[in-house]
Amino acid sequence: MTNNVAWVAQWLSSEPLTPVWMTAGRVHYFSSPSFILLMDGKAIWKINGHPVEVSYGQLIAVEENVVIEVMEGGLQDLAGWHIQFHTYTMPQNQREIVKHYWHVPHDTGYQKVQLTGGSLGRLSQRVSGDVSQNPHAVWVRRQHLIHELLDHLYQAQPDEMHTTEESLRRSVHYMQQHHDQVITRKQLAQISGMSPWHYSRKFSERYGKPPLDYLAHYRIYRAQEELLLTRATSQDIAKKSGFEDAHYFSRRFKQLTGISPKKYRQTMTKRKIVSLSPICGEIMIHLGVIPHAVVVTPLLLSVHHREQFIAHGVKMLEVTQYEVEIELVRQVQPEMLIGNILTEEVKRELRTIAPILTGLHQDVEPMLNQLAGWFLKEEEVHRLLLLMKHEVNAAKRQLHPIIQSASTVMLLRVEAFGYRYLGGHSHGVSNLLYKQLGLALPQALDSGAAWFNPCSLELLTQANPDYLFVEKRMMQHFSAEENMSKLWESPQWNDLQAVKNNRVFYVDTNLWVDGHGITGHALILNQIVRHLTESHHERAQ
Repeated sequence: MTNNVAWVAQWLSSEPLTPVWMTAGRVHYFSSPSFILLMDGKAIWKINGHPVEVSYGQLIAVEENVVIEVMEGGLQDLAGWHIQFHTYTMPQNQREIVKHYWHVPHDTGYQKVQLTGGSLGRLSQRVSGDVSQNPHAVWVRRQHLIHELLDHLYQAQPDEMHTTEESLRRSVHYMQQHHDQVITRKQLAQISGMSPWHYSRKFSERYGKPPLDYLAHYRIYRAQEELLLTRATSQDIAKKSGFEDAHYFSRRFKQLTGISPKKYRQTMTKRKIVSLSPICGEIMIHLGVIPHAVVVTPLLLSVHHREQFIAHGVKMLEVTQYEVEIELVRQVQPEMLIGNILTEEVKRELRTIAPILTGLHQDVEPMLNQLAGWFLKEEEVHRLLLLMKHEVNAAKRQLHPIIQSASTVMLLRVEAFGYRYLGGHSHGVSNLLYKQLGLALPQALDSGAAWFNPCSLELLTQANPDYLFVEKRMMQHFSAEENMSKLWESPQWNDLQAVKNNRVFYVDTNLWVDGHGITGHALILNQIVRHLTESHHERAQ
């Protein structure tokens, strides 16, 4: 029901997200109500003028006449479906149906719902499973899809606005937004709609400390970040963090951290640190800074990372793909969190647990330089950078005949949703293959601006690489096996030069994508050199 009017929904179309959804500046106008089901990656859109971060596992419902502008579309392998539908109603005393102007439950023009992995996998099968030859069966399946999506949307909207939990969250959000200003317990109680006494009691029960103590911790966390990320004075940091008096700030800082603000940076290596990614955790170990714990996805954890963490006694906090389980991190009681965050919502939650150092570069070398400044490890970083440069130069010498011949090299990713190719102007293995080693990308792929770009079989034929690396994407809840089989069985596959010349090499997601740290850098280089040179020598004989 919407506005107490009975209505029905009818499926209109289902299309995979095209490359324009990864192109900044592109504008999408919705002439009918729609769902956008995100199966992978993340992006930043402007929906009706409001910046919105969207990511893997989300269902975004939009009303008719909504406008979405892509602000940042290639943050991570964006993939999903755009599903359009119509809604109709039959007014009383009329025999004909008429168009119904449908609105999302909260009447905001758009709405996001976070789906579970099981729901996402089931919906993926429904939206891509129109294989029946019976048109009636296909129509029923499509109608079922629309109603299941609507069911997720309406079930996700419990009436929480007047619960105690929601009231307390509003006060916490206010603290986060205004921590640099004067805040009183009375203000917070008013925001929560409670008396000051009742508010303090309920807040302490929920968060383990009185509200003003909670606010003080939050302010000190932000001050710790400022001390590491800027060269501002203690007085400036105190004011920015919500402390008008620098002496009181210093006293409170020492009370909560055990050290004065001036000496805090020197104690970073001794802090109880949780790394939010295996690569960041591995780099810290190479710098001689052993994290207390690291967040890992077991499916994607490379062998060398697991061995390193076990050898150094690093606790592994196991989570599902694309997720950071807040309570799991909270239980560890970290003194510092380091690593990139998938969404702003998760970041806001984590910022209540400890200070966070984020915004890490995607490539190893600049990430090393960032960590060097935070941990005062410039000499160690210089040594590691020289080692990595030496490894690249040694690989280039071995690959010299292939580089000189301008033979083309392509990395094809096979996914549950289709195919992608590694762009030539991005980070990670892209930077290693095409910038550092100087290998040639097929000209047909040169326009790919994203890390991994959509790739049709027709585009693969146009690229026709001399050497082809193939990554079968590893994801929880999804399998790439079916599309791998389709690729092998396609006529385009057997016509490729790399296939004809036996120059196809299969690589692992957990090394080439999720394991490309310092140790992974050497391992990947060794694989590139071994595959390309052995194949080149065999061809020359």
